[in-house]
Amino acid sequence: MLIYQISLHGSAFDARSLSWEEAIQRSGCRPNRKWRDPLLGRPLLKGEFGCAVSHLRVWEKIAASGRAGLVLEEDAVFDSIDPREVEMSLYEHDSAWLGWRENSLGYWYNAHAYAITPEAAALLIDGFAEQIIPADEWLPKRLAGRSNFFFRPERVKQIPRDTRPSTIEETETMDQDIDFRIITVATEPEKAQVLFRSANMYGVKIINLGDGSDWRDDMAGRGGMPKIQMVNSYLKDVPEDAIVLYLDGYDTFLADSPLEILNRYLGFGADIVFGAEDRLWPESDLHFEPTGTKYKYLNSGCYIGRAGALHRLIAASMIYECHGDDQMFMQHGFLYGRESAVLDAEAYIFQNHEPNIEVVNGQLMNLETNCCGCVYHGNGGVEAKKLFNDLARRFGFKDNDEVRTPYIMTLDYEEVAPEILVCDFLTQRQCDYLIQQSERHGNWGQLDGDKFPAQEIRLKKLGLWHEYERLWHEKLGQIAMKHWKPYQHIGLRDAFTMKYTMDTQRALGFHTDASLVTGSVKLNDAYEGAELIFPRQNFDNTNVAVGRCILFPSDVTHGNYVPELQSGIKYSLTMWTSRFKGHVN
Repeated sequence: MLIYQISLHGSAFDARSLSWEEAIQRSGCRPNRKWRDPLLGRPLLKGEFGCAVSHLRVWEKIAASGRAGLVLEEDAVFDSIDPREVEMSLYEHDSAWLGWRENSLGYWYNAHAYAITPEAAALLIDGFAEQIIPADEWLPKRLAGRSNFFFRPERVKQIPRDTRPSTIEETETMDQDIDFRIITVATEPEKAQVLFRSANMYGVKIINLGDGSDWRDDMAGRGGMPKIQMVNSYLKDVPEDAIVLYLDGYDTFLADSPLEILNRYLGFGADIVFGAEDRLWPESDLHFEPTGTKYKYLNSGCYIGRAGALHRLIAASMIYECHGDDQMFMQHGFLYGRESAVLDAEAYIFQNHEPNIEVVNGQLMNLETNCCGCVYHGNGGVEAKKLFNDLARRFGFKDNDEVRTPYIMTLDYEEVAPEILVCDFLTQRQCDYLIQQSERHGNWGQLDGDKFPAQEIRLKKLGLWHEYERLWHEKLGQIAMKHWKPYQHIGLRDAFTMKYTMDTQRALGFHTDASLVTGSVKLNDAYEGAELIFPRQNFDNTNVAVGRCILFPSDVTHGNYVPELQSGIKYSLTMWTSRFKGHVN
């Protein structure tokens, strides 16, 4: 058996003189921010954090050595200890307690003198670094139900507090030490209601540095330096160790709690974390290193950092020529400054505009990185703003009555053949728009491995995926569930436009769809032939008007085909739904 002493005069982890951020970074451990003392109701003390990390380091040594260990804190006092007696107790038990007390809640505490087996050490190590609480609370919790031996009478006592004051109890709590602020610059506050609503949901207040300013951000082209100036002016009077989260005012919202943002930020181990995107804007000759994802360029619409580091970065960047653009300004500061700064290349905190994103269990899931971000930033053009508004509605931060849709949103429908429904859906203008956008994009083609290949373009490529996903949620899915009870709509799986021409694809073979319910829309009628035919139901879409949607259960009973085109060009829209949860394209 080996004997380990935990002493501040030795190798113990002393967190008392460190800030919480420094203690977390140096230890590589995270405090359990939700923990409260079961008797006093207070959060974790900094001294408790350091003491627990010290115990964890000893447990790691015991587990690695393969030999039992006796752990003594520096305030342990005793006349004598017989190591053989302690070691013998561990032949039949997982732990042996040489000094202990039982509290009013019915379990023992005090970790000033105990011995454990390597197996018990491994049990104590598991998961502790990610949720540090006091060691004398973790030990009985993890060893409950194991074989624990208690020496009676106690072999080891503690130095009385009136003789030697505690090195733990007078240290700061977790809550007292974290100065966390969220700021924005919204000179027209009415345009920032999505951000303010998201903050209200999490019970936090956004500090609006732009309130009362005459400056207006048209969010077009280069510009935005007044935002930097307002932030810098604010940072001058903020304590250096305060953590400041900046979010653009008009196109961001919180998708997770500020506490989660803070935890993730601390896990980066850097003073400043910037959001990242997949294109360099504004165009320049600045060089960014690869990050392991497609997101390697700094976006200045979302960042978090210690106030002192941010203030220094901004001050140092004043020497660079940035043409009045706030993003180029921050890019220079990141690339050439001396502050500890990193990019959030996995969208772990900040999710800038990304069409390939889904809402999963109330979280933003990036299908590129498999991360659920905490902040969404809808930076970009028209399609980016559409996606931002759609996601904001999904999270409840934007009212549905603000939607001005070109779609026909009634839930009326008719059954035109056995289990084939038809409803009004797209206007002629919207059909023309889909054709126009598809042709502008080009690159018609087939999916790899498709048994029935066709000339197609995915709506995700057109930036329209989330718009049609919402339409299924609010209209077509509602009609399907109403007619085919007890069917439950899972979600839109795929959506694509199709094109038939005389010199490319002219027909489509007899098939069923990999879809529970399919939607099909004729986008034009300036062609002959190429009807959508359902032989079992004795139905075709010849007389279905442009823009109306055909709905049918397509997986088994509603096989269909398209005979050869005779003249003209045919365009159509096909929408497939998931057959089970997790069924995606």
